[in-house]
Amino acid sequence: MIHKLFFCLVVLFSSAFAKAQTTPTLPKEKVPDSILKKTEQPVIPVSVKKVDSLLKKTDTITAKQLVKKSQPEPDSLVINRKKYKATRVTTVPQIDGQPFEKFWDNIPVGNNFVMVEPTNGQKERDTHKTEFKIAYDDNALYVAAYLYDNDPDTILRQFSQRDQIDVQADLFGFFLNTYNNQINQTRFFATSANALGDAIAEGGREDFSYNVVFKSETSIGHRGWFVEMKIPYRTLRFPEIEKQDWSFQIFRRIRSLNEEYTYNFLDITQGIGTQYDAIMTGVENINPPLRLNLYPYATVIHDRFDGVNTTQYNAGMDLKYGINDAFTLDASLIPDFGQVAFDQVELNLGPFEQLFGENRAFFNEGTDLFNKGNLFFSRRIGQTPSGFNNIDVFDDEDIIDNPSNAQLLNAVKVTGRTAKRLGIGFLNAITEKTEATIENNNSGERRTVVTEPFTNYNMFVLDQQFSKNSSIALSNASTIRNGSFTDANVTAIVLDHNDKNGANNYNSEIKMSNRFTPTGTETGYAGELNWRKTEGKWRQRLGYFFRDKNWNPNDLGRNFRNNTQTIAADLSYNQFTPTGIFNRFDVDLRLRHRRQMDPDLHTNTDITLNPFFFTRERLAFGADFVLYSRDLDQFESRKTGQVVRYEPGYFTGGFISTDYRKKFAVDFRMGRFKRFDDTEESYDFNFSPRYRFSDEFLLIYRLSWNKNNNRISYVTTDGVEPIVSRRDTHSVENTISGTYNFNNKQALSLSFRNFWSRATFSRDFNELANDGSVLESDYELSEDFNPDANFNVWNLDLSYRWRFAPGSEASLLYRNSIFNFDNQGDIGFQDSLVELFTQPSRHNVSLRVTYFLDFNDAKRWFKA
Repeated sequence: MIHKLFFCLVVLFSSAFAKAQTTPTLPKEKVPDSILKKTEQPVIPVSVKKVDSLLKKTDTITAKQLVKKSQPEPDSLVINRKKYKATRVTTVPQIDGQPFEKFWDNIPVGNNFVMVEPTNGQKERDTHKTEFKIAYDDNALYVAAYLYDNDPDTILRQFSQRDQIDVQADLFGFFLNTYNNQINQTRFFATSANALGDAIAEGGREDFSYNVVFKSETSIGHRGWFVEMKIPYRTLRFPEIEKQDWSFQIFRRIRSLNEEYTYNFLDITQGIGTQYDAIMTGVENINPPLRLNLYPYATVIHDRFDGVNTTQYNAGMDLKYGINDAFTLDASLIPDFGQVAFDQVELNLGPFEQLFGENRAFFNEGTDLFNKGNLFFSRRIGQTPSGFNNIDVFDDEDIIDNPSNAQLLNAVKVTGRTAKRLGIGFLNAITEKTEATIENNNSGERRTVVTEPFTNYNMFVLDQQFSKNSSIALSNASTIRNGSFTDANVTAIVLDHNDKNGANNYNSEIKMSNRFTPTGTETGYAGELNWRKTEGKWRQRLGYFFRDKNWNPNDLGRNFRNNTQTIAADLSYNQFTPTGIFNRFDVDLRLRHRRQMDPDLHTNTDITLNPFFFTRERLAFGADFVLYSRDLDQFESRKTGQVVRYEPGYFTGGFISTDYRKKFAVDFRMGRFKRFDDTEESYDFNFSPRYRFSDEFLLIYRLSWNKNNNRISYVTTDGVEPIVSRRDTHSVENTISGTYNFNNKQALSLSFRNFWSRATFSRDFNELANDGSVLESDYELSEDFNPDANFNVWNLDLSYRWRFAPGSEASLLYRNSIFNFDNQGDIGFQDSLVELFTQPSRHNVSLRVTYFLDFNDAKRWFKA
């Protein structure tokens, strides 16, 4: 009954706030992988924030509101928006990073920048003035920037490749909103080392998988550094009207001073960065061009494994077509993902599958709409076939071929937003039928078994924005499999509302899943309701989440835990402005109370305290304190309705991250988990030094060490009853990543990872009582079953990339991988490494060339 009552509350809630004006909540900084290591013990929240990520996005920096001459009404969000008039031109500038030619002389200057961080609202330094100019013609926008510096020798200029803007270099950003809706921006970046980047932003989210073809060049002189950009209209979406209603923002980061500035003042104690755009006037009588871009590619792959050599030749094409001024179609014809990054595989002894991030560009770029409702997990498309591990063979048969991935045939997506702010997203992907081949050892006869049928995956989203920063969305995910396999359909309604004062955010979701199995239909529900305060130093949050026992979106989505409900309460204090030695600091207090839904049962409660400090010298440090109640784990036993009881416990930990501006910097983190009145305990340690040999070469090493002793863990099922015992695990991970940048178009990159983990189960086995406590058992292992594990994996990628023309790239990749898994639970790290190198090694060399073709350029070539 709880989810039905919740649904009624959502309907009432939606009606109450549908007409209010809004500003959304500020996003939290991301936790760097170099500091946080996942373990299988209870989830331990960590407030680690890498220093560089604090300065990465203007949306995520908080500071004092600028004092205005006329004070606004209490709790109201008032934004003073500057105006700048762009100039129409009849000639074209030379884009060389030196905007001093006659072309720029008569174009008005924009100036008087305001600090974002550390002292929000302060005037720019006299020694570091910023100016810009904007012009346009029938084909493109032209932007010039003059970033003055009285000591140019102090300008940091670390080399990087496209979109790698979060490096030790100064940064210029031109953010454009062609609908002036204070929500969306197309962002163009240039660094002082002449690297470029682009992203799309919606609210507080920024997506760097978005890539368009534009031109940017920079230079450094005795007065500072300078930028010129040419942004063709084919990279933008805008309406076909006489006078354009555009807004924009100019952003500057001075890395050596640890300061950031914007043209239009950005108050990040309330609202979000996209609300603070300036107004751009003067853009008239331009027409959206035909947006048709082709990306044909060819690849050759040579693979050697266990003495067998194979060579493959592939060719295909990606296509991007502007259906109209608002919508774009992306298609991948004959997809090839031979050069995607390797997955971070680990030893998985838990009750849930191991999931990996998306490394395929097509499923990353421009997919923000598809995240509404969290129904879409793109790795389901082309995943391991559902019948991969469920093939029945006779005693005299062997499986001689069993593909580990379903072949993707093609994928298409359409995304865009109308003038009335209705966002529409459509994605469709088709995978080929996958079969395993089985051979009879006596007769040699072969037969095939379908492990995954021909499958169609579809995602459809409608997202209506209203007021200034609110939206209501309908999302639908469907999976249709050929034949008598399970089909699925999942629907979500999502409301995100911000009040007119920018002080509160309200969010709700209601979802329904339907799985159509050969034996009938399974229907499940899930939902959530959240309130957050989004202004002031003191900020609160209340939330309620539920998933009933039949909720299952996993055909195209991801969910691990169902039959659960959670009550969440947060309280944080944020010091946004510098005080003493600190640039900023915050203290977060979080409470989570979790219950089983049917039957109602308190499973666990935890309280977390996270203080975080960030000094003026870019030293970050903090601590984590977590107190856990006793835990009735619903999933460890692998038996529905049977819990495993864990005693109360606590976690303590801390971290430190030093200044990345220096040649040598280090991230360090350690923690300890211990249960009261129980022998289970764990330790984790992470150490990641980095050294910048020059502006061209950066090398990062990371060591992660974890040990967990005496955890009550699932072993097997004896008949219908689960068997558990105490388990010790020990893991060591070493990674090395480095890049040598010849220039901003050519780079040699190294990525190495070795992960080792072992698990040893006690032979004192137990059964489980109804309350989850352990009982003695007479279970003994059979000769052919050993639950202990030794897992070791080695991956090395060495790649050379050359961006030989705008939008065009050649990449040469060498890949080496080794894998070993056995049951030596008492083996040490060095011995396991020796065992690893006795296994067959895979050597893979691939070359991929992609060329960018713009239809408008092609027409001009043919006319010429």
